Amino acid sequence: MVPKGKVLGLIFPNMHDEAIPELTRIRTMASVPFGGRYRMIDFTLSGFVAAGIDNISVVPRTSYVSLMDHIGSGKEWDLARKRGGIKIFPPYGEAGTKSGKSKISALESILKYLETASYEYVILSDCDIVCAIDFYDVIKHHIKNDADITVVYRKELHDPAAKSDNITLELDGSRVTEILINDVSNEEVNSGMWSYVISKKLLVKIIHSYVSKGLKSFEQDVLQASVKMLNIQGYEYTGYAKRITSIKSYFDANMALLKKENISDLFKKYPIYTKVRDDAPVRYAIGSIGKNIIAGDGCFIEGDVCSSVLFRGVKIGKDAVVRNSVLMQDTVIEDGAWVENVICDKSVVISKGQKLIGSSSHPVYIEKKAKV
Repeated sequence: MVPKGKVLGLIFPNMHDEAIPELTRIRTMASVPFGGRYRMIDFTLSGFVAAGIDNISVVPRTSYVSLMDHIGSGKEWDLARKRGGIKIFPPYGEAGTKSGKSKISALESILKYLETASYEYVILSDCDIVCAIDFYDVIKHHIKNDADITVVYRKELHDPAAKSDNITLELDGSRVTEILINDVSNEEVNSGMWSYVISKKLLVKIIHSYVSKGLKSFEQDVLQASVKMLNIQGYEYTGYAKRITSIKSYFDANMALLKKENISDLFKKYPIYTKVRDDAPVRYAIGSIGKNIIAGDGCFIEGDVCSSVLFRGVKIGKDAVVRNSVLMQDTVIEDGAWVENVICDKSVVISKGQKLIGSSSHPVYIEKKAKV
C-alpha cells in the first residue's frame, strides 16, 4: 500500500534546456508551451496529483520567472494548501554555468529541507517528455520489489538528437543489471525516462556521500556506479510518450496531437491540468476555414488554417493562410500573410502579405515578440 502523505515529488525544470535552446533561452524546459494550452511541467505535475502526491517541490537552476507565473499558488492542480502543496525553491545555479544537468547540485541546494522532511519516499522527475506516467503504480512496484531505486523506462529507438542525453537499461526480469550512458544503438532499447523513486533516507545519504567526493551526475555517479550494489528496479511505461530532444521533435510532438488517436492515448489515464486563462471561446469569422486544428481559448480566425496548433489568443487575419504551424499565445498573423511549417513564440506579429515557409524537417522558428 502506498503510504498517503509520505511521498515527496521533486521536479527539475532545467535538466534538458540545451535540447531546444531556441525555446529555453528565456524559460526552462518545464515552462515551454505545448499543445495549444499546456506547459511541459503540466504533464509531470498532473501525474503526481493523479497519484495522490500533494507535496511537490520544484528545484530550478535559472530562468524560472515564467515557471513561477505559470504555477502560481498551484490552485489549478489543487495544490494551494496550508500543509503540503507546491513550493518553488530559489535557483541553485546561474545562467551560463554547467550545473544545469546536475541533479546532485540541485539536491544539495535543498539538503536541509530533505533532512528535516517527514517523507518516506521521493520521486525525482524531469520535464522533457510528454507522457502520462502512473506514478501510483510506480511507487507500488518500488515497494513490492523492496527496491533501493526504481527507474521508469520505455522500450523505444533512440532519437539521434538525444545521442548525448540518454540512459539505457539492461534488465534481468525487472532488476536492472547494467546502465549505459549515451548509448548510440540503432535497435530498440530500454530507454530511461528521467523519473526515479528512492527512499528519502537513502537519497540524503547519497547526497552527503557524493557531494563530499565532488561527484555530480545522478545517472552516471549514482545509478551506473551502484547497479551491482543496490537493488535498482526498472518500471516499464507502455503509454503514449514524445520526447523533446530538438526543435524538430518539439514541432513533431505538437503536430502529433492533431491525430485523434494520440489525443486519446495521452489523456485517457487522468486529466492534464494547466493554468486557466479567462478568455472567450474560439471565434470563426464568416468565410473562415479551420481544418484539423487545435485552437485555444481567445483565438479569432478570419483566414484559412489547416493542420496547425494555435495557442490562446492567436489572431488569424483575413485572407491569411496557416499550414502545419505552431503559433504560441497571442501571436498575430495579419491579413494576407502566408505561414507554413513555422513555430512562432509568444506575441509574434507576422505583417500583412508576408510569406514564411519552412519544411517539416526544418521548421522556421520566430522568437518571442518579434515582428516580421
